Amino acid sequence: MARRWLPTPLLLLSFGFIFPSSAIGQNNVVGQWSPVMTWPYEAIHAHVLPTGKVMYWEKLNGADNNHTTLWDPATNVSTAATNPAANIFCSGHALLADGTVLVTGGHVADWVGLPNAYKYNPFKGTWTRLPDMNDNRWYPTNTTLPNGDVLVVSGWITASQGVNVEPQVWETATNSWRNLTTAHLALPFYPFMYVARTGKSSAAAPVRLHAIWMRQAPGPGLR
Repeated sequence: MARRWLPTPLLLLSFGFIFPSSAIGQNNVVGQWSPVMTWPYEAIHAHVLPTGKVMYWEKLNGADNNHTTLWDPATNVSTAATNPAANIFCSGHALLADGTVLVTGGHVADWVGLPNAYKYNPFKGTWTRLPDMNDNRWYPTNTTLPNGDVLVVSGWITASQGVNVEPQVWETATNSWRNLTTAHLALPFYPFMYVARTGKSSAAAPVRLHAIWMRQAPGPGLR
């Protein structure tokens, strides 16, 4: 295909629509890059907390130690945080309405997940073990729903059993799991999940769009 170049005035004009002249120089509008920073550990997983800090952790190093760390953007200081009693590398995580973080699944070995689930309280710096999921999940996706519940999909059980095809919903009101037994679907690692304005959820895989619309029941949760 022949390359088509925009004339310089038109190119500048197109960028003008993205960044108005009034926004030029406003880092809180257009963003800002810092120099390269050195952190003590790899941020394989990261989550912005309501405290303003960023919690991150890496692959398991030693017994039940993912080197969970809190980074403070205001001071650029990283401090050690508590670790759950499991390897949460390869887990899914999403923020709940009360500011806690729901972490699901984890790593036993390549292609082998954990059934564990935890809540992390950023205000107290504590982990709470929740009831196990219906099976192991290695690389699952957590999606917070409009009613505050969390949809958990995918994640490998074992190399021989394959992916966990049964989605689950963590119900915040009852602190329990609800299995979506009529919504079985094999999805890849960390499927790209989105919540539409209607309250339904869809999954967009890296290769193609999956028709996985979850029906919205009369109540606030997915059925």
